[in-house]
Amino acid sequence: MSVLVTMRVKVKDFGGVKAAMAKYADGMRRAGCHWAKVYRAEKDPNDVLFLMEWESHDAFNASGDESGDDFNALVQPAGEWDDVVWHLSDAVEVK
Repeated sequence: MSVLVTMRVKVKDFGGVKAAMAKYADGMRRAGCHWAKVYRAEKDPNDVLFLMEWESHDAFNASGDESGDDFNALVQPAGEWDDVVWHLSDAVEVK
């Protein structure tokens, strides 16, 4: 079953996030990413949230092992990453 991954980080310059996503989007898809979106906080546009659905937690980890250092170098985090892997619950869905 797929997992939702959230990654939140404060960055020095959002341009690095755009560059990282442009460079790695195809590789992420090949590694098992179904979709990915990046959000910016209204009050601080350098506070960035990545939302991604991955085939599995292992697929997410493998992708990070392969390209994580270069991805980080492009993103230029100004702080620590807050990563969470989420599993779908059995609560009623609203569609």
